[in-house]
Amino acid sequence: MRKALLAVLVLPSLLLAGCGPARRPAEPGLRVYYAGPEGGVRAALALAEREAGFQIVASPAEADTMVFNGTIPNPEAAARRVREGAGLVLILGPELDAAQVGALLGQEVRLAPQSTPLSLTNAQGASDPLLQEIVWNSAPQVRERFALEGGGLDPLVAGYEDGSLVLGHATLGRGQAFVVTAFLDSANPQLQAWGYFNYLVYHLAERAAGRPPLSFAAYPGSPVPHSAERNVLYALLAAMLASAGLIFWAVRRYSRAHPEALDRLLADARAFQERQASTGWEEVGFHRPLGGFLFAFSLGLIVFVPLIIYQNVVLPVYILPSAQALGMWGRVTQFFNFLWQFFDMGTSVALIKFFSQHRVDEPRKGVEYVQVFVWWQALSGAVQVAGVVFVAGTFVPRSAYALYAWSIILHALIQLPGFYQVFRHTLIGWQRFDYGQILDLALATFMPMLTQPLLVGLMVAWGRANPAFGASMGGLLGLGLAAYATELFTFVVGFFLYRRLGYDARLLFLAHFDWRTVIAAFRFGVFEMLGAIAWAIGEALVILITQLRLINYNEVWGNWTLASNFVTAYTILQVLYANLMPGISEAISHGYKRLSQYYAAMGYKWGGLISAFVGAVLLAVADRFILGASGPEFVRAAAYAVPLTLWGVIQFGSWTSDEIQNGSNRPYLRSAMTAMEQIIRIVLALVLVGRWQIYGLIAAYFAGLLTKVLVSYALNHRLCFPHRYFAWQSLAAPALAGAAHFGLLRWLTGLIWRGDPVTSIAILFVGLLPSLPLFAFLYGLAGGWDDATLAEVRRAVDLTSFMRPLAWLFWAASSLGARLSPLHGRFPITIRPEALEEARQLTLQRVRLA
Repeated sequence: MRKALLAVLVLPSLLLAGCGPARRPAEPGLRVYYAGPEGGVRAALALAEREAGFQIVASPAEADTMVFNGTIPNPEAAARRVREGAGLVLILGPELDAAQVGALLGQEVRLAPQSTPLSLTNAQGASDPLLQEIVWNSAPQVRERFALEGGGLDPLVAGYEDGSLVLGHATLGRGQAFVVTAFLDSANPQLQAWGYFNYLVYHLAERAAGRPPLSFAAYPGSPVPHSAERNVLYALLAAMLASAGLIFWAVRRYSRAHPEALDRLLADARAFQERQASTGWEEVGFHRPLGGFLFAFSLGLIVFVPLIIYQNVVLPVYILPSAQALGMWGRVTQFFNFLWQFFDMGTSVALIKFFSQHRVDEPRKGVEYVQVFVWWQALSGAVQVAGVVFVAGTFVPRSAYALYAWSIILHALIQLPGFYQVFRHTLIGWQRFDYGQILDLALATFMPMLTQPLLVGLMVAWGRANPAFGASMGGLLGLGLAAYATELFTFVVGFFLYRRLGYDARLLFLAHFDWRTVIAAFRFGVFEMLGAIAWAIGEALVILITQLRLINYNEVWGNWTLASNFVTAYTILQVLYANLMPGISEAISHGYKRLSQYYAAMGYKWGGLISAFVGAVLLAVADRFILGASGPEFVRAAAYAVPLTLWGVIQFGSWTSDEIQNGSNRPYLRSAMTAMEQIIRIVLALVLVGRWQIYGLIAAYFAGLLTKVLVSYALNHRLCFPHRYFAWQSLAAPALAGAAHFGLLRWLTGLIWRGDPVTSIAILFVGLLPSLPLFAFLYGLAGGWDDATLAEVRRAVDLTSFMRPLAWLFWAASSLGARLSPLHGRFPITIRPEALEEARQLTLQRVRLA
C-alpha cells in the first residue's frame, strides 16, 4: 500500500513533465482544385483547409493538386496539367466511362461496375509510405466501385477476395496520379466514416503534388490526442494523483484514532431486523444462492428480449449504425481487461471470499477486507489511469492502433475512483444475492439501455459537427462515456440498497486494516489475479492475432460481437456460481465438507439444466433473429451464432470449477487451469485463423474450454474435496429436455418468422419467456427432480422478491412434469440430508449482529 501511495505522489510530476507546447496554426500551403459532389471527400478537404493550410482554388490552372470525385471536367486539359507537373487524385464514380478515364491517364482502360462486398488489404509486393501510415486491414468493406484494368497503375491497395485494384499510383509525365476505384459520392458511407479517411484524402493530395505529408499522428485533422489535449489531460491527472494520496492520508489517520468504529456494523437495527435477520437469507444452505439465481434468472428472461432488441437492432441500426465503431469498442474493452485484472490483484474476489468466511465468527474482520479493496482500487486506480492515459496520449497515436487512442483514454477513466462496485461485492459477501443481482443487472442491462442512447446520440451529433472525428468516432467516444455513467449509477444504487438493509456504509471507506489483512488479501488475490491475467492475456493475444490475420477485422469483429451478444445469455449462470463461492468458503473454512460437496453437485446440476434451456432457445431462434432484425451489414453474425451457441453450452463446467477452487482456498488451481486453456486457445488460433479466418478462432475456443472442464473436475475432486456428480439430473435429463425443446421451438417459430424485424422480435420473445414453463415441464418429465430438490426450489422461490410469480411458475411446471414422469425420484441427490444437517450447525455458529 505504501508503494501505491508513493507512486500516487511521484507520478504527478512525471505527467506534468510530459506536457508539451500546444500546436501552432498551420501556414497556408497546398492549392487544391476540387470537382465533385459535396460529401465526405469535400469535407476532408475542408478539414485540411482548416488544419493543414490547404487552399481550395477555382481553376485547375491554379492548383498544385486536382481532386476529381466521380467527374472529370475536361479530360484532355486535365491530362496536360498533370504532365506539366500538377498532381491528380482521381476517384471513380458511376457517371464516368472508360473513354474519359483513359484520356486522363493516357492509356486505354476497361471499367466494369461491381457491388459485391470487398475487403481491403495491402497489394501484394507493394511498398509505399501510405501503407505505413494507414492500417488497411482495419478498413470497412467497399461495395459500389469499378473493376479497372489498364491505365499503367501500380497497385497499392487491393481487394482481399479477388486482388482487384482499389488504390493505384502512376507517374504521368512530370506529375503524380493516384486513382481510387471505389465510389465516394453517396456510396460506401462506411469507408467515408472510417477514422483514417480524412487523412487518406489529405495524404493523397500532398503526395500527388510531390510534397511529403505529415504522419497520421502529426496531422492536426487526425482523431488522436494532440499537444493541447495532452496538456489538459496530464494536468488534470497530476491533480487527481495528488488528491488521492492526500485523501488516503487523512482517512487513515482518522481510522487509527477511532478503532471503535468497527464495533458498529449497523446504522439502522430495525431495518436490519426487518429486512435481513428475520428472513431466510440468514440461514445457511443452498436455497440462498439458488434464490439469488432464480431472482436474476427470472428478471433476466424479462429483460433479455429488450436487451437483445436494443443490442442488435436499436444500437447498431438507429443509434450507432457502424460495425467498425462497435467492433473497435469491443476490442478496446476486451484488450484492456488484461491491465485492469492485473491492477485489481484479486482484491475483489478476496473481499467476497474472506468477508463470507469471517461473517460467521468475526464480521468486523471481514469489513477490513472491504476497506483493503476500496483503498487499493482508489490508489492503484489513480496510477492505472495516469499510466494508460500517458501511453495512449503519447505513444499510441504513432502506432498501428492510433484510431484507438481516445477510446483507450475514455475506457481508462472507468478506473476512477476504481471502487464503484464495492457495494455489489459486499452484498454478495453478506450473501444477500438478490440485492447483488439487482446491481449486476443494472450494470450489464438496464443502465446501458439508458445511458447509451443519450450519450452515444449526443456524441454522434458532436462527431458530425467535428469532421476530424466524424459520426462513427464520435459514437465510439459516446460508448466510453456511457460506460462510465453506468458504473457511477451502480455505485449510487448500491449505496441505497446497502443502507436499506440497515448496514453502515461509512465503515467501508475507512482504513482500519493492518498489514496482516493486506497480506492475506493479496496472498489469495495474487493467484486469482494470475488466473484472470492468463485469461486477459489470452483475450489480448486473440485481438493481436485477429488484427494481423483477419481480413476486414473491424467489421468481422463487429459481427462477432453481435453474435456474442446472444451467448451472453449463458452468463446468467455466473450469477449462480458467484453465489456458490461465498457459501463454499463459509462451509469449507469451518470444516463442513459434505455441505461443500452438495453445493458443487447442485452447481453442476443447475448448470446443465439452464445451459440446455438457453442452448435450445438460441439454436432455434438466434440466426433467424439476426437475419430479420439487424440489417445486411450483420449477415455474417447469423452464421457465427450457431457455433458460438454450442460453445456456450459447455461454459458452465469451467465456471463451476473456478468457484470451487476459489471457495476452497485453492486459487492457484484456477490460475493454472485458466493458463492451460489460454495456451491451447492461442496456439490453435495462431495455426487456424489464417486458414479458416473467424471459424479457426471458434475451433480454438472449443478445444481450450473442453480441456479445461475435464481436467479441472479431476483436480478439484482430488485436491479440494471429493466430488459427487449425479449424471441423470445433471446431464441426461437436460439433454433430453433440450433436444425436445429445440425441435418444438424451431418448428413453431418457423411458422411465425417472415424475415422481418417484427416477426424476428416475436420469435425471440416466444423462445425465452412463454417457452420456459414448457422446458421446466420437459425436464421434470425426463426425471430431472426428486422430492427433496423440488422442495428446495420451492423454498428458494420465497426469496425471489418481486420476481416470485415467474420463479413460482418455473417450480410449478417442474412439479407437474415430475408428477407425470415414470422416472421421478429414481435418480435422487443422495447426499442432501447430511448437507442440510451441516448447514443447520453452521447457522447456529454465526455471530448475531442485532
